[in-house]
Amino acid sequence: MKNLARIVAFGVLMATFGMNVWAADFTDVPSSHVNYKAIMDLKTRGIIGGYPDGSFKPDQVVNRVEALKIILGAAKIQVTTDAAMGFAGFSDVDGSQWYAPYLRKAMALGIVEGYPDATFRPTQAVNLVENLKILINAEKIDVSKLTVSADPFADASKDQWYAKFVKYAKDKMLVEPDSTNKIYPAQGMTRAKLAETVYRLLWVQEKGLDFYGQVKEDGTGSSVPSGQTPGRDETLQVNINNMKFTLAEMTIPQGATVRWTNADSVPHTVTSTSGAELNSASLDNSDTYEHVFSTLGTFEYQCSLHPSMKGKIIVKPAEQVPTI
Repeated sequence: MKNLARIVAFGVLMATFGMNVWAADFTDVPSSHVNYKAIMDLKTRGIIGGYPDGSFKPDQVVNRVEALKIILGAAKIQVTTDAAMGFAGFSDVDGSQWYAPYLRKAMALGIVEGYPDATFRPTQAVNLVENLKILINAEKIDVSKLTVSADPFADASKDQWYAKFVKYAKDKMLVEPDSTNKIYPAQGMTRAKLAETVYRLLWVQEKGLDFYGQVKEDGTGSSVPSGQTPGRDETLQVNINNMKFTLAEMTIPQGATVRWTNADSVPHTVTSTSGAELNSASLDNSDTYEHVFSTLGTFEYQCSLHPSMKGKIIVKPAEQVPTI
């Protein structure tokens, strides 16, 4: 009993200092992963979780309501998760869905809005600039007075609706460009990149820093950036799992790369239903197939071995990719 008491007391002590001694690594996020620190920090805080198989799926693209739930949790915004309350306002939102309470709360606080056609498109992939807008609004950060006199990045114009959000993120080092000074605003956010962005903003706020990675004169507040930052990887991930394509319908910017990864124990293919745009070999477990979508249009595909498995990629100019 004395040993048990010591163990419990040690656990309480660790929790007091913001550490979860019981937290275990995800099976697919090794300590060498570029976003390991961010992912484990948010896991310890209870902001993110994994899957029943112990994985985190860091490369999986996040949809609009998944990102919203994570960001509301990071901002410590209380949500009454009573789906019976329903949700009115969007033709494509069922009040009984798990995300309805989060969307209802975000709408009430002015964090998100819908489309002119009265839809919200909850399962559509969220991109980098949408993510920044939700995150900054949820944290009640007023960017209206920011002056954007020059393009923040090579592919982020000062004239775009998101310019002030990107300028704030640049100033705070929430995002960093690649070697060509690009951040790819319309790129879908993966779970790892979303975790990194949220983690950096929380660190800046809690440490009272001017930007992420800053070292104060007293030597406090520093943080070693965890490596890859949002915007470096242009590849969007589609998993093949349980005999279906996750994110079966995706709207992506022209020039984006999509990678399919087979997580099933049986082989699959990625094959265009018309034309030859997509034509993978047979993919065994863990095999991948990538394709760069340089042409505008709609590309429907299926697994040639299991024709009931279908998917669709809609390619639009980057400036036309829907935003929140």
